[in-house]
Amino acid sequence: MAIAMMSGLLASPAGIALESGVYQTLAGSTVVETGDRVTNHFRVVPVYAIFKLDFSAAQPSLTALTTNAVLEGGEPFPLTVRSSSGTQLMDGSYRFTGDYLQDLNLSGTQYLFDWRFSASTNGTVLWNGTTGWAGGHLWYVTITNVTLVPAPWLDISRLGNEVQIAWATNFADHALEYASRLPANRWRTVTNTAAIIGNRVVVTVEAVDSSRFFRLRRP
Repeated sequence: MAIAMMSGLLASPAGIALESGVYQTLAGSTVVETGDRVTNHFRVVPVYAIFKLDFSAAQPSLTALTTNAVLEGGEPFPLTVRSSSGTQLMDGSYRFTGDYLQDLNLSGTQYLFDWRFSASTNGTVLWNGTTGWAGGHLWYVTITNVTLVPAPWLDISRLGNEVQIAWATNFADHALEYASRLPANRWRTVTNTAAIIGNRVVVTVEAVDSSRFFRLRRP
């Protein structure tokens, strides 16, 4: 399956670019949770998250999917976090803010996040910021220089009788495969010619009536 995403490229004043796309944390990444209801008031917790970052629109946006979010010292749980505002700062980094628990409580909460993303010289993205309670007691999570790397996600769109499949050139060495159902007993390689357009690898295939699922696989 694929997550649709916008593509774009904006350069920072220092010449380091931040690209729209999908990124993920590295294995072993951690954050620090502090609070009145946290055992011993402090703990280091693992974090795994996939971020969809769109810097191309007038209002930059963020969507984060994490399998082990934390709250008030409790057990980890899956959570989707979406930004309510996004801005590019003078140094070329991006700042996103919003309601940490908006997807769980549409009426709004006082659990807020303030996250910043900046480009690193080695091509990765650094995630910094805080998540915290804005009410009457102490609880917050501190994120310090957590490294994000590009994730091999697909952008799939219908164009008349054809389907266009694109992914970041970071994964140009990956093979595009498809299956007719999930779970799949067999994945078949897509043999259509791939083109490089900007920072994207693009493959166009004929639209078919039956279902098809696509994936990228490292050879």
